[in-house]
Amino acid sequence: MTAVMTKTVHPVAPRKTDFDLGSAPVHWLDGDPQSTHTLNVGNLLFPTGERFFNDSLRNALPYVTDEEVRRQIRGFLGQEVTHANEHERCVERMHEHGIDFSRPLKRFEALRRRLNARVDSLPEPLRRQAVLLMLAATAAAEHLTASLAGYVLEDNSWSDIDVDPEMRHLFLWHAAEEVEHRHVAYDVYHHVGGGYLRRVATMLPIGLLILVAWPLLTTEIMRRDPHAKGIWSWRKHLTRARRGDVFSLPRAVWDIRLYLKTDHHPADLPGSLDLALEYLESAPSVVGYRGRRS
Repeated sequence: MTAVMTKTVHPVAPRKTDFDLGSAPVHWLDGDPQSTHTLNVGNLLFPTGERFFNDSLRNALPYVTDEEVRRQIRGFLGQEVTHANEHERCVERMHEHGIDFSRPLKRFEALRRRLNARVDSLPEPLRRQAVLLMLAATAAAEHLTASLAGYVLEDNSWSDIDVDPEMRHLFLWHAAEEVEHRHVAYDVYHHVGGGYLRRVATMLPIGLLILVAWPLLTTEIMRRDPHAKGIWSWRKHLTRARRGDVFSLPRAVWDIRLYLKTDHHPADLPGSLDLALEYLESAPSVVGYRGRRS
């Protein structure tokens, strides 16, 4: 059994949230459709994506022999459930503004359920290999989300532009918890016996997909938005990213080089764990996991 490669013992546990999204405008980020919908792509992808992450870690539990790793998994599962639920509420708000993705999202969710049922029905040792592949995909995706989250926390305070406060709080809370639990899927993958080649081979298509799919999805949201015109502009994205209004997709993809190192660990990613925990201590609309309002 491969040893756990963790560099942190910070406990991971879910927090209760209380975001009021009822007054969020259609273009909640500086009144700008592209910037808003660049973040709204996350609203569409996160619910099913994070349930897939949870599927992979739940499926790994029979192979986990270390109680500390099991505790980290339980905390990760709880946080991701909350993330998925909150971003589903954001999707509902998008629907209220006339931006309807209900049909493709239902198909996406049905595909996740079928995939998980298929993996769970496999005999050993095929099941273990399928779980390792799911874990590798989760670790790769968590690398990218943690990279984006680190930049959101450090660069995107949104203090000098007009941003809906509850949407701001929601994305900063999610970013902080992504930094907090960025090590879990990676550590579980190695604990269960995952190796370098599978980890890297899984990352490369996922990184390319993000770089291509994120602008396409942003354009599709803008097309369905009755209050927006135009398509994705890389020039505008890079300008907004330099100002700190949105995260930089090229910079997140550039961070894939860190994942390719043989001695890589998620703790080495940009984004301070101390900064994330400091934000969570006083985050509005977030209740700490000890039951007190942070």
